[in-house]
Amino acid sequence: MRDRSFNSWMQRVLFQNYEDWHMKEPNYNRNGFHIIGIDNTLKAMQDGYIPYMELTPPQAIQGCTRMKVTVNKKKDCVDLHLDVDGRFYMIPALGYPEAVQILRNFVRSLKLPEASRYIEVQRVDGKAIRADFRDLALLLLGDSERTKRFLKKHKPDSLEAAEEARNALYEEMLEQRRAVELEWKCDKESFLTLVEKLCKGYQLVIREDGLHDAPGDIEGWCRELSAQWSDYCLAELDMFSETHGVFLLKREHCDKAVRLAEKL
Repeated sequence: MRDRSFNSWMQRVLFQNYEDWHMKEPNYNRNGFHIIGIDNTLKAMQDGYIPYMELTPPQAIQGCTRMKVTVNKKKDCVDLHLDVDGRFYMIPALGYPEAVQILRNFVRSLKLPEASRYIEVQRVDGKAIRADFRDLALLLLGDSERTKRFLKKHKPDSLEAAEEARNALYEEMLEQRRAVELEWKCDKESFLTLVEKLCKGYQLVIREDGLHDAPGDIEGWCRELSAQWSDYCLAELDMFSETHGVFLLKREHCDKAVRLAEKL
């Protein structure tokens, strides 16, 4: 034990490797990272590739057992979350450079930001998360026996579990052909080809006039086509990767779906 602690200390002091700390984000979940990993991970969040990252120290620092950042709704900033002495706090809408500095100070100097900046928040209700996920799945998949089997397998009770369940929901939508997957730089022709398959059987007319030819504007194309229809709209699901999911949604369900997705 002493040798391992000494080795961790050497790695930390000489090489800025933090072997006894834990980093978690959608593509990395294990002990050990270099200090530059903080900068790179926040840059990936800023570029829209991942939605969150969290750091867990080997022992509590001033009572803090976890520090986490999530992309803010504005997307040009993040929210900072802290678990301190069994209570939950938040510093909203931090710029990326300041968030990097706070995380570096936490790891390198074992310091927390000024407590006067914290906003106490309530623990997330696991039952509410399960209920919201169930309602969202029913909206996007329909109330069928297959959907019921899917929901028996996926009962998220935390935001982290909800993230994994959201990915499973997206894969289920693709398998049931309720969504199509597009490369984020796809051209208009590829977009229209897949959307035509998605709309098959819905008697929706697709008029290409008004859709510009600039590649990659999936959001704009969805908006233009949705404006052509009265009962349905095209919705885009950002998977924080190089692909986007596009699916049809009844217009009367749009507000509820957005509300549920934001809560999750």
